[in-house]
Amino acid sequence: MGVTLRYTAMRLGIFVVCLVLAAALGARTWLALLIAAVVSVLLSLLLLRKQREAMALALQQRVEARVAAQQQGTARKSRFARGLDEDNAAED
Repeated sequence: MGVTLRYTAMRLGIFVVCLVLAAALGARTWLALLIAAVVSVLLSLLLLRKQREAMALALQQRVEARVAAQQQGTARKSRFARGLDEDNAAED
């Protein structure tokens, strides 16, 4: 989760900087938010490419590990899935 948290923090930081700049230039609340959102998305696409690719790779590896565990039958069930199994067993 370190890669995802770092990427999210960097995106949030870019958004805050854009928001402060938009407000300093005289944009009011909603307009400043809109300008900051659009500009921060564009800057994130340009500046955070390496972090975004690292996050995507980490996510892909995690999904592949879960799929492999399910195929081998060694996957752990989530608390939600275990609760559903318990409810179904109680109803039968």
